[in-house]
Amino acid sequence: MDLPEHQPIGEHLRATAGALREAYRAALVAGREREAERAIREAIDAGLPETVIGGDIIAPAMREVGDRWAAGELSVADEHLATEVSTRVIALQREHFRVARRRASRRVLLTALEGERHVLGLEMAASVLLHAGYDVRLLGADLPLDELVVAVERHAPDVVGITVGRPATAMMLPVAVDLIHDVRAGTPIVIGGRAAEEVRSVGPGIARCLHVADAVETVDALVQRAELN
Repeated sequence: MDLPEHQPIGEHLRATAGALREAYRAALVAGREREAERAIREAIDAGLPETVIGGDIIAPAMREVGDRWAAGELSVADEHLATEVSTRVIALQREHFRVARRRASRRVLLTALEGERHVLGLEMAASVLLHAGYDVRLLGADLPLDELVVAVERHAPDVVGITVGRPATAMMLPVAVDLIHDVRAGTPIVIGGRAAEEVRSVGPGIARCLHVADAVETVDALVQRAELN
């Protein structure tokens, strides 16, 4: 079964969808739940649209299960299991795309303060947050405080992330936080980098992120907290 021509995906994604459609079909027919879920997660990670995952991977597999059940090749129990697995993965993909749409409406501004040139971790965090769906504005290293004010005014971020690699940079954070909040009161702030642990006072709406792998979870928590205020 070929993908519909109207789907807005390129040839590479079309081939990926075809391979994952076969993987999901085989897993579903065999009743291998984890493999079926893995195929859908891979489809999400590959960047396939929600309509393609639902209409061109899950639906054809379920039609085949129905046909095989009608032909006596699968039992009622097999059909019920396939239905439950597909119901679960549909919920999984819907939640993923719901979260992605929410993140896409949120802007994250990332930078290093003046004098700070160690930004590899910041660049990695930007990549992770972009992949998670956030609108990321990466300003890079050595940003003067007055330019930080200009950037916050211009980009109106929902979250500001600042990396501090040295104690001297960490000492500038209270001033930077005040400047950010003077422009956008209550804006959540994430502090990362090697010297983040040396920041003694972390108030409401300010969080440390000590590992790049925690960047999305940290920003998610700050955004959700802000939504409740």
